[in-house]
Amino acid sequence: MINSNSIALAIKFYRQRQNTPSLGWVFAITGISGILETLPILLSLPLIKTLFLSSGYVALGNTKIELSYYVVALMLLLLVRLLIGIYSQYVNASTRIRLLADFRAHSTASEREKMKTVFGKSVQSINFLLVGWSQLLPGILFTLAGIALFPSFGIIILSILLLWFIPMRILKKQQDESHEKVSALQANLEENTATTVLWRDARFKAAKLDSFNKNLREFIIVSTLIIGLFVAHALGLSFAGNSLLVVLMLLRGLQQLFTGYIMAQQVAALKGYLMEFSS
Repeated sequence: MINSNSIALAIKFYRQRQNTPSLGWVFAITGISGILETLPILLSLPLIKTLFLSSGYVALGNTKIELSYYVVALMLLLLVRLLIGIYSQYVNASTRIRLLADFRAHSTASEREKMKTVFGKSVQSINFLLVGWSQLLPGILFTLAGIALFPSFGIIILSILLLWFIPMRILKKQQDESHEKVSALQANLEENTATTVLWRDARFKAAKLDSFNKNLREFIIVSTLIIGLFVAHALGLSFAGNSLLVVLMLLRGLQQLFTGYIMAQQVAALKGYLMEFSS
């Protein structure tokens, strides 16, 4: 059911509110911002290569661009990235401010006292949702682009990642169960103070799992890349041409994918609060 999905609950919560920008528009802005976060980094690599070779042209595949034109274009792209990044972050923050202000303006004192924590946590889930989307979209695009441009290496990377799937699923299940327990205990904490110790221990366990999962991300990405490079070398795959750019594209794509995954887990941790608005 859709109500059992934390992402769907966060989207539903947002759409139930008034005086907020279109969710599609917000997704578009944050998604473009996420893409532009990585694109200048990738396009800087051919420039660095050109400077090391003391060449007057930047090579992008079979296309050669004069160095001065390329630098100007890259600086313009960085300027666009700056402007859209500022606007994207403002849209994210202002949307949450509108939600909180609207709640204060259209609720009674008793409703605010009763629901302020639940509503505040639900609004926080919108932040995680938007940040996650801003990383998930470019993560998918750059990962797929890297695989398409260097299929043999991409297949090696995907094969290694598949080996991580089972332990990651087990960890994800433990995290979900832990956060659900915290939410259940949190709901009755005020009425039954005897559950404080249980709530504390559940929070400790959830925090440990969150910390482990967050730091595991970089280990998985970097170790996968290192093992993938070693396997590719052992198989005699050529890394000539723009293959280094593709490797970096895959690295950044995977980093952003995992960041989006972490943000999705943050939304899942707030599922208990979002359920209050699911009816």
